[in-house]
Amino acid sequence: MLEESKNVVLQGAWTEKSDGGCHLYDKAFEQKPDKFTWVTNPKFHLKLDSPQGPCRVKITLSRPPKVWKKQVGMNMVGCMIGFYVYPQTAGEPSREAMLNSEGQKFVPWNETSEELILDGHPEGYIIMACTYEPGK
Repeated sequence: MLEESKNVVLQGAWTEKSDGGCHLYDKAFEQKPDKFTWVTNPKFHLKLDSPQGPCRVKITLSRPPKVWKKQVGMNMVGCMIGFYVYPQTAGEPSREAMLNSEGQKFVPWNETSEELILDGHPEGYIIMACTYEPGK
């Protein structure tokens, strides 16, 4: 078993103001400023306490199947879920800063996981949970 300090579960939710969709709804891909919704997604701060240097982390994003069943049935692609991991910085997140951009995937299931090796960035990391399309 993992120590409690090494196994954390956080709850969150997408709301009308925080359901920004994937990175395709950012300045690099959208023409209209009102469509730059990607940065509004829920974000979770991850700070590592690893004096040994890089460490392996497993991140899992899940949602309750019953709550999402109807929405997924109406728009499976738009309701796909995924997440981005990037170093905490003073500015807005960018696609170039993503640590999991090569293997980043969106899935139509109710759970997705990924293992990453993180080097202990001094400010920590941000995990941004997303649906594929905004408003889902």
